[in-house]
Amino acid sequence: MITATAFVVENTYDDKADEESYTQENLFKRTADSKTSIIDKFNAIKLGANGNDRRFIESQFGQAAMSTNSGDNDNATLSWSDLKGLDDDVVIDVNFKNGKAVSKSIKGLDIDRRNDLTMKDFDMVKTDYNYEQVIDLLGNPDNYTETNGVITLMYTSDVEEKIDDQATYIKITLANNKVTGKSQLNVK
Repeated sequence: MITATAFVVENTYDDKADEESYTQENLFKRTADSKTSIIDKFNAIKLGANGNDRRFIESQFGQAAMSTNSGDNDNATLSWSDLKGLDDDVVIDVNFKNGKAVSKSIKGLDIDRRNDLTMKDFDMVKTDYNYEQVIDLLGNPDNYTETNGVITLMYTSDVEEKIDDQATYIKITLANNKVTGKSQLNVK
């Protein structure tokens, strides 16, 4: 199994829309009781045959809020929510197979962007772009999933809608650090 790891990178924006309740900077701040931010811990999760075990992951995030297949610790999905310093909609999932982490995701980040993403931004993403180029163009995703070296980035906040109050997103898929697919729904 070949795995590639990309990182959710710090990329703050000037928009102050959610300043009162939650700011993106909280994702990257070290807490008083930890020298490492939640995002740093998430990025450090190793996947695949040499992936981290459940004990290591729980040492980073604490006991999981939820576990599927809890009778089989070697093949389960662990979920964390209500992580200190993050909005309560943020959820981290780690899937284990044969005792090793094989996939990870972070969802619900609600990123504030300087400018809304548009169809023009979507069209600028090319199939030869790497992860860093996508992040430079679109910013951090609201949802990030990595499984077997395939990374899926979902952008749902601050995306201009063709039809108001309808589901709207930009989805980018990367493998071997290259864009392999992209799709959008209702982007103006």
